[in-house]
Amino acid sequence: MTHSNGSGPVALVTGGARGIGRTLCERLARDGARVVVNYRSDADAARSLVAQLEAGGATAVGIQADVSDPEQAAGLARAAEEHFGAGVSILVNNVGEFSLSPVAATSAERWNDVINSNLNSAFYMTRAVLPSMRAQRHGRIVMIGLSASLLVRGAPHIAAYSVAKTGIAVLTRSLAVEEAPYGITVNCVAPGLIDNGHLHPRQAAWMSRRVPAGRLGTGDDIAEAVAFLVASRADYISGATLAVAGAWDWEDRPTDHDADVIEVFEEKPANA
Repeated sequence: MTHSNGSGPVALVTGGARGIGRTLCERLARDGARVVVNYRSDADAARSLVAQLEAGGATAVGIQADVSDPEQAAGLARAAEEHFGAGVSILVNNVGEFSLSPVAATSAERWNDVINSNLNSAFYMTRAVLPSMRAQRHGRIVMIGLSASLLVRGAPHIAAYSVAKTGIAVLTRSLAVEEAPYGITVNCVAPGLIDNGHLHPRQAAWMSRRVPAGRLGTGDDIAEAVAFLVASRADYISGATLAVAGAWDWEDRPTDHDADVIEVFEEKPANA
């Protein structure tokens, strides 16, 4: 995906201003894409990233939208196409809130926020970019999921998040089949426990003890997988879920002794 400045594919990363999303934008820009940095509220972070990318010779724009709202998601896709004069051909559905709490302690508002930010946003954004991708007869859609067998069996304290990410896995497979005739691939990168740059120290310690590889994953680990899936060498890969997790699974489940950590996760979501 190497192109001269201003001629590369248009890549849109939801929640691209901070954390893993920022790293994804940096990698896609380095590979030659024209990057749309989507953000919901942190305009300063988006401006900083766009300036950084442009200073490095890339082409980028920051566009505000809450992609958990279907009208704003559609408006984001239109704004990206109007800005670059070309439709989005790479979409990374990255944004999604994390929540760690028992079902009985989860409010309806919090439940809906987690489902909307993770699952509904991916549906809204994908639906918004599909017409231009179909017209191009080419496209790359990458979902950010969750690497854990709990997607089938469930686990305590993360019901909302695991339900949302299970939906991402199903949506990935369904879309892959539907869009294959149009030259569009749809895959899922499934992170394990990732240091996204704004973890509370107790979060990081609690998480890293549970990874067989002995360390938390990084944004660069995720970006490598995304870069592979959007490249031409992955033309025949669609409907796949690629675990980037250091062999981690949620088999070491939270216990009552983790109550203080659960409070920390709720105070400062790990994937905001």
